[in-house]
Amino acid sequence: MAAKPGEFSITAWLDPVLEYFAKEAGIGVADYSAQVGGEGFAVGLEALADFFTKGWLNKLIQMAAGGVSTGYAVWGKGIPVRLRKELLALGTHELFRFVDPKPADIEEVHRSIYGFADAVARGDWTAALSTILRSPDEIARMLGMAPPPSPPPATQRTPIRQAARQTAPQTPQPQVREAGKYQVKTGAAPSAPAAPTRGRYQVTG
Repeated sequence: MAAKPGEFSITAWLDPVLEYFAKEAGIGVADYSAQVGGEGFAVGLEALADFFTKGWLNKLIQMAAGGVSTGYAVWGKGIPVRLRKELLALGTHELFRFVDPKPADIEEVHRSIYGFADAVARGDWTAALSTILRSPDEIARMLGMAPPPSPPPATQRTPIRQAARQTAPQTPQPQVREAGKYQVKTGAAPSAPAAPTRGRYQVTG
């Protein structure tokens, strides 16, 4: 359903561009533009939020944008049908990104929550804002205008077996004295040779 004169639409300007593809797909150009245009606006809003924000504030913006767009499309009064379709495409895109984050997003949100709370408790508002807003250096790196930060120096890891040997208590070993070049053997003194036993008869010369 094309937008009527005087009706507000955020994707009507795409109709001439997408008319060929809508005909090939067998879909009305207004519906085609509403779906593609709504998704495109959602991606643009998401990219803009990612450019300036991070952590829990980034996810909060996505949830708020998706919730407001979807809620206005469903429960708004006097809204044209085409605008409802556009807002639904935008809102569902943002909500799905919020409920299905990447593992890296979850880790970043956790770090930003704890970092923000710790900085606020210390009264360091500069550190608190740095957990949810991107610094000029981060923006420059995202644009490729600055080199990435150098990785931290690698720490040398001790093998587990070697570490266990180092930490285990050492049992003192008995010291064995090495024998010198000359050794003196102790023991019973050699006995003198036994005297010959005299017989009963002895011949003397």
